[in-house]
Amino acid sequence: MLLETLDLRTNDVLIYSQNLFNFNESFKIIYKNEKIRRPHRISYFDVCNIVKEPTAKNLIIYRLLTNVNSLDAYSTKYGYFININGKMELIYFDPIFAIKDLRHLRFDLDPSRFRFKIQQVGLTSLTRWEGEPNFAEVYNFDLKAVEAQNQNDKIFADAIFAFDNNFIDEELEKEKNQKQVKKSSLKETVIDPVANLKNIAEDSSTQSTQLNLPKTPNSEQIKDLREEIISLLKQALNIPDEQKTDKIKSTQVEFDENGNHDQVKSVFDLFKSTTKSDGLTEREKDSVILKFNK
Repeated sequence: MLLETLDLRTNDVLIYSQNLFNFNESFKIIYKNEKIRRPHRISYFDVCNIVKEPTAKNLIIYRLLTNVNSLDAYSTKYGYFININGKMELIYFDPIFAIKDLRHLRFDLDPSRFRFKIQQVGLTSLTRWEGEPNFAEVYNFDLKAVEAQNQNDKIFADAIFAFDNNFIDEELEKEKNQKQVKKSSLKETVIDPVANLKNIAEDSSTQSTQLNLPKTPNSEQIKDLREEIISLLKQALNIPDEQKTDKIKSTQVEFDENGNHDQVKSVFDLFKSTTKSDGLTEREKDSVILKFNK
């Protein structure tokens, strides 16, 4: 995900995530008013609070569509609900959260026949809606399998601060060492292949398959549901509800480019203009349907 607040003057921030299934380590925040700007760690739960604040912002998130007719969004564990074009929708901050959530979303379908899309979606604030932002959809396109697996939205922060002499992204060597540890710690046994990000592939034989958004609860239920989900996650992670964001030094994370840099300039030009770039227009035309390998 990428979140950029707009023209708050004294408290503008930029937040990005790195497609890690980690509620404390995946998200970084940059305070634009700092004399020396650098990434700080921010928790998933604090990101949720900033997303729902009624302040002007641009947002890049991810959307799940499936070939299940009535996928129950009420049972989500790792998704979040926001208002897009006047309608509440289930979204995810990273592709990995969407994949992991499939263990919890209730559907009865043989995994070999399950098909889905993960879309990157660009949003911008319109007006307040019942105390929360109402987002307009600016663009969306389907992620290829390699993009869903390797997407790291740090690339957007890198692009924004590329020529900022007062921006420091530090501790590269330390992060290299930590990355090796993380790699080994992630070699846990995954019994359910449906929840394995590395197990997805593209299916070019079913381009005409009808894919649907998850069915969301009514608007009266959603606010309470979001708070319940966050509370249960905190209990599972032994995090007290009063936990606040700690400002600590962030570490640089390497990422697999896989064409992601080609998206960056066109995406940010798009937010600043009324016309779509040719590259994004072409991406929106491409249908990429994903499946799980056996």
